[in-house]
Amino acid sequence: MLRLALAYLFRRPVQLLAVFGVAIGLLALLVVTSVMNGLIQHDRDSVRGPLADLMLVPAVEESPAQWLDYENLLESLPEIEAAAPHLVAYAVLGMQGAEMRMSSTGSTDLNGVQIVGIDSAAEARVSEWLESLDFAQRAPVDDTRAPFALSSDIDFPRPGVLVSDQLSQILPIGANSVPLANGQSGYLPLQLGALPPLLPAADQEFRPHNAEFFVAGTYHGSDYQMSLDRIYMQRMGRDGLHYNLLGKGAPDFTEALLKLAPGVSSDSAKSAIFKALAAADLPKPGGPSGGSLETWQERRALYLGAIENERRITGLIMSFIVLVAAFGLFTTLSSLVREKIRDLGVLAALGFSPLHRAGLLMATGAVASFLGVSLGYFGAHSLIQHRQAVELFLQEHFDLTLFDSSIYVIQGIPARWDSSETASLALGAFALGILFTLAPAIRAARLSPVEALRYE
Repeated sequence: MLRLALAYLFRRPVQLLAVFGVAIGLLALLVVTSVMNGLIQHDRDSVRGPLADLMLVPAVEESPAQWLDYENLLESLPEIEAAAPHLVAYAVLGMQGAEMRMSSTGSTDLNGVQIVGIDSAAEARVSEWLESLDFAQRAPVDDTRAPFALSSDIDFPRPGVLVSDQLSQILPIGANSVPLANGQSGYLPLQLGALPPLLPAADQEFRPHNAEFFVAGTYHGSDYQMSLDRIYMQRMGRDGLHYNLLGKGAPDFTEALLKLAPGVSSDSAKSAIFKALAAADLPKPGGPSGGSLETWQERRALYLGAIENERRITGLIMSFIVLVAAFGLFTTLSSLVREKIRDLGVLAALGFSPLHRAGLLMATGAVASFLGVSLGYFGAHSLIQHRQAVELFLQEHFDLTLFDSSIYVIQGIPARWDSSETASLALGAFALGILFTLAPAIRAARLSPVEALRYE
């Protein structure tokens, strides 16, 4: 039966169009799915940015939260490999000698910024802080161990801060700029005005905290949107955020970044942290006093859900290509039944039962589906594996760049081949081909031998 099915399929080349239709449809589906997976992986890495495995925001108490109370507790837990404090303040940004024009989109983005005070050594233990300094393009710092240090040649230096490469492109550079720590042309001093840690009562005077800072260098921000309004500086000390913008009444940290030990799940780590906080008589985050303990995925759940939904919609749309190819297979096999009516009648006269005749068409459809799925699967895998050569070919011969680095924040064609997902899609395409073979097979089974032999 298989031999006869192969003869039916390959005797006329037009029958192979159905095979190539399935192959091209599945190839397009798998390639687009892999590229989408690559884009999503890039987005996930980018959207994580400076976030850690877990983020602890302490609950609000009458007395300001102190990092020393939390540091020893957190680092004593076997589930926690490292912890780093963040002191976050929100400020209005101004620049000496430059007017902030609210009609300008860029200036409007710069109007409000987030100042993050960190301990550089601790930050390097929980996040990719050192990599963000090493990959800086505009003004990399000379010493990553002291990233906020300014040049000793500067008269009356102010505390040093780091801005992102993206933000530095918007800051004006002028003749009155201050040289950076690495000797390059610097930026105008930054004027920052922050809210006090505790807002005064209605009958008391409101006094914002203002200070001037110098840009010590830039860092590479993986999250473009977050990098546009995030400025780093020291957390404590005379050059720190606490001393210069917040004052004695402020907590010395507002968030702790936690890196989990290898093999530890976020749920077990959360449970251990809650127990340790209760044992130390520290308030539990997430209750009436506020605070939170969440993973980076939970913090960015809305964005991650949006890109995952986009991947599903794209996959659904591309699946219609396979569906159209399956219709082509149905049409080809239906035509085959009409062309082979006399052959089927002879087979019926020779004793081929209806089940055998249906099996013959099912075998033909199965072979066509298998060949199409195999060609599509391995063709897509080959394209993904050699995508750099494909990209180079398109650039050299057609002057076509699929992902222009001047438009997209990626280099080359992103792709991630998920073997389990692609195998499932290939099996689904094969099953769809078998399903569309049923109608021609049933017609062949119901064919009357007498009517078939009389057919002209």
